[in-house]
Amino acid sequence: MQKIFSILLGSLICITSLPIFAETLYVTDNLHTYLRRGAGDQYKISGTIQAGEQVSVLEKRDRYSLIRDAKNREAWILNSELSTTPSSKELIPQLQQQIEELTVKLNKIDGDWQQRTAEMQRRVQQSDQQSSELLDQNARLKRELDILKNKNRDLETMQDAESREIMIQYFIYGGSVLGAGLLLGLLIPVFIPRRRRNNGW
Repeated sequence: MQKIFSILLGSLICITSLPIFAETLYVTDNLHTYLRRGAGDQYKISGTIQAGEQVSVLEKRDRYSLIRDAKNREAWILNSELSTTPSSKELIPQLQQQIEELTVKLNKIDGDWQQRTAEMQRRVQQSDQQSSELLDQNARLKRELDILKNKNRDLETMQDAESREIMIQYFIYGGSVLGAGLLLGLLIPVFIPRRRRNNGW
């Protein structure tokens, strides 16, 4: 019997000396989470643990789990007081960091958008200005074209008047020449015979 007891005691020592692969869990967000000295309600409370604290589960027995906290304390806690999800205590810094990162991205997007909007407005204003300048230039060219057309009509009218005046002058000159020729033609026969008779005397 003593031999069997020695074997059992040696096996128990070997088992307890093996490395324990602890599971990481989180204490729930309850305000009061008590630790007990054993796996049962009959065991005395050995202390409290802060809500949301990360612990390592060493052993599970019925409704209780043996945990080790950040202070290296080992105690039993109800399984219902443990959660696989990080508590708000751990999530809040992560969420704050994500919010800050998203805020930076949003600010960058907003800055880029404002820059693009300003660039688009500048281009629209430039296009409007160019369009206005082209319209003004078109109106000015149209006015100049109308002036040139009016001058051209005036020049054509003056040219026609000068052409008519020149034609009239040609007609007058031609008529004068023709009249003088006729007059000379009539007077020459009258004067020439007289000279011949006078020369004959």
